[in-house]
Formats: sequence, structure tokens, C-alpha cells
Amino acid sequence: RKTIKNRWVFEFKRNGTFRARLVACGYSQVPGVDYTEIYSPVLHDSTMRLLIALSIIKEYTTVSLDVERAFLLGKLSDEEKVYMDTPKGIKASPNQCVILDKALYGLTQAARTFFLTWTDGMEKIGFKQSASDPCLYVRDNEHGKVYIGLYVDDAYMVGNDKAVYKAKEDIRKIFPIKEEDLSDYLSCEIKFNKPRTMA
Repeated sequence: RKTIKNRWVFEFKRNGTFRARLVACGYSQVPGVDYTEIYSPVLHDSTMRLLIALSIIKEYTTVSLDVERAFLLGKLSDEEKVYMDTPKGIKASPNQCVILDKALYGLTQAARTFFLTWTDGMEKIGFKQSASDPCLYVRDNEHGKVYIGLYVDDAYMVGNDKAVYKAKEDIRKIFPIKEEDLSDYLSCEIKFNKPRTMA
């Protein structure tokens, strides 16, 4: 086995803070050795349009959720052991390396591992995956019906107030999320002519 390379990426954010991120060099991964499956589905545009239409017709609450550090949450399977060079700044002998337990940004299978981790988490809190769109999750219980559409690491939630509030509580127990009003989808601005409620 050959170890994959990595590098540090330093970024100066708009709010004046610095961010350092360790990124794996996915180009040095070997297919069939470091990864097997890399496909990760995303929400269909027609499903998103349907969610927006549903929120208008039923006067549902709409919320946009951003999963923080999403790709770092995905667990690598036991069959996909990834060996990586020891990152700069960590003291180690030349013949030592790192075995990754979770995905890193830059890994070829990072998006897929997060999608599988998200789907598993949604099933644990009572959501069912749609048969027509694998990135649409539905939960119907005593609080009401709520729909969640996932596009990579952004989740779009539509439902009645109680159902959305309870769903957000349950998701926060599993994933670190930031909450915003639904005003943007893939750089398309969304404007409602009536003020929308946020649970």
C-alpha cells in the first residue's frame, strides 16, 4: 500500500478570522485500493421546486440548514482503509503514517461517506428516504409532517411549525448545524411575497 499525500490549506475569512484545514490529496488515491464506490446523489431540481410549491400552498415553515464540517463527519468503511502521510507539524518517525477512521476534505469518497452517515442519522430519528429521490427524507408523526431535501451538505426543511422545530432539535443531537431562512438555492435567490415563519 502507498500512503496518500495531504497538505494544510490556510484561509483568511471575511469575518477577520483564520482557518486552517488539513486536506487529503485525492489524486494520489488508487481506485479499488483506497476507495471502491464514490457516487453520491444530490437533490433533484424538480424535488426542490416541489418543496417550495408545497411550502407556499400549505403555508409551511421553510428553513435552510448547513451541516458544519460535513465531510469530516463521514465514517470510512472497514473495507476502505486509507493510509495517509503524517501531516506536517506532527512529530513522527519517517516510516510512520496515519490510518483514517473518518473522511477528510479532498478524499475521493468524502461526499459519499457523508451522504451515508446523514441517511443513517435520518433513519435513527424516524425519517424515511423517498423511493423517487434518495435525497428527500420524510417524517410524519404526532407533531406533523416534515420534508428534508439534501444537496451535498445543505438541507432544506419544509413542514408545519411544530414538526420543523422538533426535527431541528433531533438533528442537532446528531449533526452540528447552522440555521438560516430559505432565501437561496444553488445561487438562485428565493423571494416569498409573504413573510415566512421560522420555527
